[in-house]
Amino acid sequence: MIELGGAGWIIGPVFRRGMPSGRITDLDPAECHAIVTTGGQALLDRYWGGYVALLIVDDGTLSVLRDPSGMMPCYVKRGESRVTLASDMTALAARGQITFDYCALARMFAGIDAIGRRTGIAGIEELLPGERLRITSTRTHIEQAWIPWDHVYPVKGRGFEETAKILGATLNDNIGTWSTCFDQILVGVSGGLDSSIVAAALGPRTPHLRCLTMVEPGTDGDERRYVDALIQKLGVHLDAPTYDLDAVNVMRPVLPHFPLPFAAHFFQAIAAEHRRIGVVEPVSAYFSGNGGDNVFCSLNSAAPFADRLLANGPGPGVIATARDLADLTGSGMIEVAGQGWARICRRRGGHRIRRDLSGLGREGVAAAMAEEDRHPWLTAPPGTLPGKAAHVAMLARAQKSIELYPRADAPPQIAPLLSQPIVELCLSIPSWHWVRGGRDRAVARAAFAGILPDLLLERTTKGSPSGFIQRIYDAQGAAARSMLMGGRLVEAGVIDPGWLAQSSDGDWQDDGRHLRILTFAAAEAWVRWWADPDDDGH
Repeated sequence: MIELGGAGWIIGPVFRRGMPSGRITDLDPAECHAIVTTGGQALLDRYWGGYVALLIVDDGTLSVLRDPSGMMPCYVKRGESRVTLASDMTALAARGQITFDYCALARMFAGIDAIGRRTGIAGIEELLPGERLRITSTRTHIEQAWIPWDHVYPVKGRGFEETAKILGATLNDNIGTWSTCFDQILVGVSGGLDSSIVAAALGPRTPHLRCLTMVEPGTDGDERRYVDALIQKLGVHLDAPTYDLDAVNVMRPVLPHFPLPFAAHFFQAIAAEHRRIGVVEPVSAYFSGNGGDNVFCSLNSAAPFADRLLANGPGPGVIATARDLADLTGSGMIEVAGQGWARICRRRGGHRIRRDLSGLGREGVAAAMAEEDRHPWLTAPPGTLPGKAAHVAMLARAQKSIELYPRADAPPQIAPLLSQPIVELCLSIPSWHWVRGGRDRAVARAAFAGILPDLLLERTTKGSPSGFIQRIYDAQGAAARSMLMGGRLVEAGVIDPGWLAQSSDGDWQDDGRHLRILTFAAAEAWVRWWADPDDDGH
């Protein structure tokens, strides 16, 4: 924590911008004054990190700023005479003494784009990344201190190769700088591009780096071929345990301290492995490649074609992007062009939220369709390119999967790809660069060419825990359905009991309904945990 000369505090790691970046543990009086008097704008402009800043100006106004990465949680409970802040939901609400916001839960079921500031507990909201809460003696209000739209403009004259070089330097600097905060780092690797970049950037500055990959043999959840190539290249230690079904109990909440119950059951198996590893050798931080697809603009649509046509007009470049997208998506160039034109025609409507209403009851559907509590980043300024609007929406999604365990009880999870300088640089890169050569995340691949094994750089498939999730359902699906049928979400009208009853039949197999049932079950267990202090899910 950094004290700002008696006028506030910065809670969480802070780094000075530049090459190289450096950790800051103290600030001189002039810097403190600038940060406080600008409401934190000087902090956003000159520094980066994973922090929440509390700033007190001379008239008594308190500003609370959450940095754009979102790596330090911040929840707000506003009352008539006081405002309470915490990084853990359990500090703001007592089990058995809360009211649920079932509308927020229904919107979570509808899709991650439908989630705004509200949490599953009434009266508690999340201060979103980049937001500033101002508190005076008469009112409180939230404003946007950091806006992604300020960073979506490309640097003129900067080509693909130069962009890749700058991105590589920024990734190595930011990720390496994060490593200076922790002695014993465990990084989760999947053999995919994003986590491999994190591991490669950590390696040179992390002598005791360890890697963990979870394995589901015989499925696309077994990525040891790719992980082994990474480990051999980096020369670091690897744990590769098989997912343990005995570690999972669908009656237990997965991560009950979360603001909404969006954590899947396979996290229980990962948590069990984390505990086992921590007994053998202490861990000071968990690192991950979370958010990589989002930051590196992994689009699988015609938006880059629309962007290039709008930005540069018809020409060879647009044709090249159409060819890239055809190679990436398997569509024909004419289809790509048609879809791109459709994106252009509807861009004035802003980002469209696609809602999944399956299994929801009447009250659940009504809440899911409501336009209230919309994430502010989903409203793009006039004239925004379609690909940039999609990129920013992806960033908003990424910030819902950062936190892992309560910080008072366990090491923090660090998602360094969401660091402010990386995000700002990636936002400035034209969307058509990201699909160059018919490969997604092409700039990031080029940035780590020669550093990562070719097997990883050329990989086009993605692994998934879907095989383990199926195993969970096969073993505990009946218990999940039974819990739901007599549960609080059905009672509140959020879930349709008729839909659940139909799910007992076998006709729906392989249509993905088992994923929906497990999602509902995780939420039901979360609600019961909060409602009853004696309910531990056993």
